[in-house]
Amino acid sequence: MILVLGIGLWWIRWNDTLGGYESRMTLGGRSPGTYYDEVQLFKERGFDRVVFLGEEGRGINYTGNGFADARYLALWIRTHITSIDYYITIPFSYGSGELRDNPANGFENSYWRSWIDGVLGVDDDNRLGFYWSYESCLQGTINDPVPKKKLNLKKEDEIKEYESKYIEFLQEMSDYIHSHGLELIWIPATGTRDATYLKNNSGIPTLAGYFDRVFVQLNYYQYNSQYTFNKLVEKIKWIYEESLSIEMEADCAVLEGKRGHCAECEYANNEPVYCNNAKCLERACDYISGILEAYWELFHRPPLSPETVVNRLFPHRAYYFGTDFKVVDKVRSKCPEW
Repeated sequence: MILVLGIGLWWIRWNDTLGGYESRMTLGGRSPGTYYDEVQLFKERGFDRVVFLGEEGRGINYTGNGFADARYLALWIRTHITSIDYYITIPFSYGSGELRDNPANGFENSYWRSWIDGVLGVDDDNRLGFYWSYESCLQGTINDPVPKKKLNLKKEDEIKEYESKYIEFLQEMSDYIHSHGLELIWIPATGTRDATYLKNNSGIPTLAGYFDRVFVQLNYYQYNSQYTFNKLVEKIKWIYEESLSIEMEADCAVLEGKRGHCAECEYANNEPVYCNNAKCLERACDYISGILEAYWELFHRPPLSPETVVNRLFPHRAYYFGTDFKVVDKVRSKCPEW
């Protein structure tokens, strides 16, 4: 099945030994070959655009100079990657999670304004826009973990002031990017939070308007505890009703004998030691079953083909499949509409 607007996540990282960036993508655990080969592997699986990212920024080089950091990455992409449209990350953190700057200090003189300018200084016709890499769905709310954990703010009024300034920062960043004719997208993580919580307590309803498209991480694939199929369906319905987009999720735990971060894995010291690959595959395909069930509950219409339903509810989809293209092939061998 070829998607109209399928966005693949292209994972990269800074290699200190090489003194430059490298792709993390593999095919069956091995390097696909050239960067041209990697582009073709994305396209062959229906991805007409990609997001270059390194987690929330920890895989992206940090020197303190946003302009220089961004220019290096933008030049690397333009030099090595051609013939596919893309979004480039705006890295939020670095190292073990330290902030690259404080959003409450404003956008104008921030590291992130310099980063965007560094990217803009490198012409590339394939660049569609930017990806805001801070994933928490709680940003812009009193529950955002950043003020307490990263900025050591203790008082409620201090945290509220930070969140107000954060929303202003995000609006100014969005306006600046749009003033250059480019897009801004976001892929927020929701964890096990249900639809009611997301509606009433997350930052998604407030912040979505600053982005051209928001691809919500359902995180059903990763979490098992009390995350039932019914909760998945309710979350899918909420995403549709909010006119948001969706991220499909799987990783190498669907491949025989492999381990990943799936709800059907066993962990020791936060690392997977065993994964039930068959059940992980089922959990990935539950996204399709969930969309079909959500469609029925929303519209009560006669059944359509699964492909039609998926494309009708979510014509724009982002895809997390770890770093191995074989994951996409494996999931689609069981549920082709994925």
